[in-house]
Amino acid sequence: MKIAGKKFIITAMTLAIAALAFSTAAAAPEDPAVFRPASSTWFKQNADDNGTFSAVKWGMEGDVPLAADFDGDGIKDNAVWRPSTGVWYILRSTDGNVDHFTWGMTTQHPTGGLADVPVPTDFDGDGRADIAVFRPDTGIWYVLSSSSGYDHRSTVYFQWGQLGDVPVEADYDGDGRTDFAVFRPLGNRWFISQSSTGQPRVATFGTSGPDQLIPADYNGDGRAELAIFREGEWHTFDLASGQVESTIFGPASGTPAPADYDGDGELDLAVFDSGNWYIFRSTTGELSTLQFGSEGDLPLSGHKAKQSIVAVP
Repeated sequence: MKIAGKKFIITAMTLAIAALAFSTAAAAPEDPAVFRPASSTWFKQNADDNGTFSAVKWGMEGDVPLAADFDGDGIKDNAVWRPSTGVWYILRSTDGNVDHFTWGMTTQHPTGGLADVPVPTDFDGDGRADIAVFRPDTGIWYVLSSSSGYDHRSTVYFQWGQLGDVPVEADYDGDGRTDFAVFRPLGNRWFISQSSTGQPRVATFGTSGPDQLIPADYNGDGRAELAIFREGEWHTFDLASGQVESTIFGPASGTPAPADYDGDGELDLAVFDSGNWYIFRSTTGELSTLQFGSEGDLPLSGHKAKQSIVAVP
């Protein structure tokens, strides 16, 4: 199948894409959304499919966009982390109010090391994203939990990782809480601290460099699989069964952005590439394309991909 010069292969030789979708209770669909760094503007297409969209200017040049549900209403909030100051600015979707927190080591690192990596996700299982960072220099995670009201006195410090590791946080054990996890480019190993048992899990999967890391629950068992996107190829590794599955979908130059775009409770494969979206909708079993955004925009919908290798000082 070719669309606008892009090649897509969906055959019996690869994993049937429908098998990558998982079934849960129906939910509100996630809308395609992008962040435009040049103007710090958030663009979100409305779910009614009539071509309308919203645009909100939030942040400034150099900010890191963070789309996460901080207020627990099921809608991702517009948020940014400012590396120059370490301040988080969160625009709550529930009431339009603004929260701001200073959390994380800035680019003005006193020792000349790497700035922290913001990792907003639900570590405590209360349905709201926590304010959290991963410190690449030391491998320490610092978490301000939402369940504590972001009280600094309840800060969680967790040593998990080392210099050069990439944070790949996800709920790998299916207990409703995000697990601390890192990908180590040297050896292509994943190190997971399972929140349900406190026990570590180690697996080798992927290739550092070309792979984009995109762990999520692709098979519907309630647990995230190890997953990579490699130049148009998707590969998943089920920790429970040890099964590896692959399929080819999306332009090689694109960024993966899997999410439930049709609201049926199933994860849809999706790739964003220079303003074009390629989505395999589980409701119809067909590929849909959408022009939304432009070259240089960053996709905000669904799960965020991580590069599998980072520069170290």
